[in-house]
Amino acid sequence: MQKAERADQDERAAELSREQNEKTIRSTQTALRNFREFLISKYPSETREIYVIPCKELDAYLASFFVDARQKDGSEYEPNSLANYQCGLERYLKEHRYGYSITRDKEFKRSQEALKQKQIELRCKGKGNKPHKSMKLTFADELILRKRGLLSRYNPEGLLNLVWLNNTKAFGHCTGFHGSTLKWGDIRLRVTETGLEYLEWMGQDTGDLNAKTKRGGTDSRVYATQHAPQTCPVQDYKEYAQRRPPAMRYEDAPFYLSIKPVVNLAALHWYNCQALGKNKLAKMVKTMCEKGNIPGRKTNFSVYQSCSTLSEAQSNQLVLICNNLSQQAAQSVAGHSNSGNFIVSASYDSSSDTA
Repeated sequence: MQKAERADQDERAAELSREQNEKTIRSTQTALRNFREFLISKYPSETREIYVIPCKELDAYLASFFVDARQKDGSEYEPNSLANYQCGLERYLKEHRYGYSITRDKEFKRSQEALKQKQIELRCKGKGNKPHKSMKLTFADELILRKRGLLSRYNPEGLLNLVWLNNTKAFGHCTGFHGSTLKWGDIRLRVTETGLEYLEWMGQDTGDLNAKTKRGGTDSRVYATQHAPQTCPVQDYKEYAQRRPPAMRYEDAPFYLSIKPVVNLAALHWYNCQALGKNKLAKMVKTMCEKGNIPGRKTNFSVYQSCSTLSEAQSNQLVLICNNLSQQAAQSVAGHSNSGNFIVSASYDSSSDTA
């Protein structure tokens, strides 16, 4: 009886092994097919087998693939799908005795980093997190956050939140956009021929073979709202620029800065010469919603689900709230002018954050 049981177990183990091998083969074939189709579509002159392509060129192709590849319907891949493709291509190259590992060797650092950043970007947008779906950040939520000073030009935390929210709404769809790696020079203040100011996303495309290529175009711009300067994202940006220390206004400086432990609201500069930590950035929406007592599971992905276009009535509501906040801020500073400077403690303590 024991021999029969062992025979059954061995047979089941052999069957399982065959199924796993077949699954691995299919996975490798899928990765190879999708990568080849991508090369044909973007680099039609490249007809070599991938195992004869020199590592520097193959690294660039892989980086481009991880950043720009899309599914048949045009949607983004899941983060794990891209990682599986990398492993499948690794197996194929190993079978053909390629001299390098695309997952481990430094010769493929560029594509490894491109995959890592793309996975972060996709997870930030809610990919790979289906069991824990985020709730949309509604207009009503935003009104509450503004009323409570958590989205405001008139205090350091509110201004940081506001600029982060504006950037995410305007440029979050752009390939390569991610808050933790955003540099001051990635977003530029520009002026049209008619004198209208606008912000433009100028971040590098890490998948492009020419690493110095900059992005541009009307889909990566946000224009000033001259009819409503109180809620204008360009004015928010200019206020944030003014509140930054001069030493942090160079192109490669981190965009989001930590708040000084103690801030004089009457002073010009509110922020440290230090990047806001990644952990803080990853919880921007969660933190502000918790402080605003807004119910539901709110994450950074909640912003991508919200509607960026407001009705005239909604815009008027925002303007009214911002006008009230402006008056309150002016009265607060004036009320403290006789007794000394108006000092507030920062909610973001950079010393307790992990960069």
